Amino acid sequence: MSDEEQLVYGVPAHTIVDALRGAGVAEDDVIAVLGRAIARQSGPGLTTTVTPPFVFQTNVPQQAPQCELHFEPTFTHPDFVDGVTVVQAGETPTELGFNHRFHAIEADLAAVADALRTVSNCMKELRLELFGVVQELQVKITAIDHRIDPLKDKAETKETKEKEKEKDDKESKEKEGKDGKEKEGKESKDKEDKERGKDGRKEFVDLAGTAAPGSPPPASDQPEGDERTFISLADRPEVGRDALAGEDG
Repeated sequence: MSDEEQLVYGVPAHTIVDALRGAGVAEDDVIAVLGRAIARQSGPGLTTTVTPPFVFQTNVPQQAPQCELHFEPTFTHPDFVDGVTVVQAGETPTELGFNHRFHAIEADLAAVADALRTVSNCMKELRLELFGVVQELQVKITAIDHRIDPLKDKAETKETKEKEKEKDDKESKEKEGKDGKEKEGKESKDKEDKERGKDGRKEFVDLAGTAAPGSPPPASDQPEGDERTFISLADRPEVGRDALAGEDG
């Protein structure tokens, strides 16, 4: 992608064109869609910000040819046979001699040392590269945390307020329910006390008004257990009797 290529909401224009054409959109429609997108992003107060990808500054190559090992042993010792093999220091056409054999062993040991040195250096270099990558990750993650922390604090504050509100509402409902029960109990008790007399018995309601002379005493003056709810013939006022007597005469 060239530096001068048009970006549409951060996406290269040719990518959008290829996607639309691949979806079977007509060429005129492709031009219209792309033109509207460019016009909208170029409108007043609209700017396109493309966030560059995060790239590690520490270079960690996928392969390191200098760290490859190619050690192959060069010395092979044939078994000696007692009384048959000639043992000598120098080399002859038929015998290598101890000097040659020992130098071959020294060469193999030197090659092993070089291989170990290469491995050690490569591990050291890889450790340094890994340390650099970790440091870059630490800086990047710290920057992300600094952007996330205010959002997290805001969310926690909102959650705390919601929990406090729920708690207050619950306490308020419990208090209202408790007060309602106490009020209901008090009203019920007052009503019951009102229905009962001062001595704790229910008051007798004189349906006929003021009792006539000679009528039984009010229910409140009678002994407990003698209350009567209905008026008998003997309890009727004298006025009622006189009226009945006049009708009979």
